Amino acid sequence: MNAFPQRGEETERQAMADQFPATATHGLSSARTALLEEHLMREITRTDSAPVAVAPRRPRWAMVAVPVAVAAVATAVVLNVSGSTTPAAPSSVALSPVVKVLPASAQGTSELMRQVAVAAVKGKRLTVRADQYVYVKSEVGFSRQIHERTMDGPIKLDAVHERQVWLPEDPARPGLIREGGQDEKLGGGTAKVSIDGGAPTAPGADNTTYAQLAALPTDPDVLLKKIYAITEGRAPGRDAAAFDWVGETIGEAIVRPKVEAAIWLAAGKIPGVEVVHNAVDAAGRHGDALAFESLNERTEYIFDKTTHAYLGERSYLVKDSTAGKAGQLTGISAVLGRGVADKIGEVPSGGNA
Repeated sequence: MNAFPQRGEETERQAMADQFPATATHGLSSARTALLEEHLMREITRTDSAPVAVAPRRPRWAMVAVPVAVAAVATAVVLNVSGSTTPAAPSSVALSPVVKVLPASAQGTSELMRQVAVAAVKGKRLTVRADQYVYVKSEVGFSRQIHERTMDGPIKLDAVHERQVWLPEDPARPGLIREGGQDEKLGGGTAKVSIDGGAPTAPGADNTTYAQLAALPTDPDVLLKKIYAITEGRAPGRDAAAFDWVGETIGEAIVRPKVEAAIWLAAGKIPGVEVVHNAVDAAGRHGDALAFESLNERTEYIFDKTTHAYLGERSYLVKDSTAGKAGQLTGISAVLGRGVADKIGEVPSGGNA
């Protein structure tokens, strides 16, 4: 999907938005957005249908800005930020755009999340001062619609490529994304959304700071209630929005080990979550995954089979549709390095540049 539509298309969408009010929700993957739009178009053609909500056009994988040259659809990387060891993998892994839809089971979800939580707590604690930057190096791939200026139709996965980010702890400072052979500065000084969806807390880029994440509850049950409160009313539904929040929040950030452990334990309590074995990240690493299906799309958070460290994320269609065949990837990532940098462009020790 083109993240920067032409003026004519934007005018048409605005007209539609005026008729069908949008819901308050975080972004969705391109496939999930396409599916929602497909449903919307069917509803529009019905003579007996009441007005339906239109999902925002920011994709599920979009957390921070990306360079215009590579923004066929915005993307964000999901990563482990606890400091636990995640070995780097080769940056040139051949990936099929269509993967096998593996069996999923609710059995074992609590045990997997317990193991992941233990690994998070044992991980090296990283802290970020107000004058420092979160650094992440990843391999990412994201999908876009083959036919631009359309609201449905087939999608394709673009080539997996390297992405590096420097995100400021102080939102008033600028950050940087290095992707697709280009550098894109993230300007500071804009309004920042608070973690609970309330009033802006400080000027800066739209990323959650170390300090804000550190303040989250460490009791999984209390945290899950907070997650539901934060995501109330968001598409595509209560539990799907909560599951998406986990990936969005642990995304390009650094989380205190105890908070990260609580987030994963809370994720394991979301109704509908399942375990998928032998999932593969963007670097070709295999692991066990916590998965959730919604609107014909399965999203997986993948963990190393032995260390239970977070590896990456992938999403794909589970059934044939106008967007593509079952197994069509809609997004994939792998974390190759992360750390804390003192300045933009600096690769911290362990960053694996």
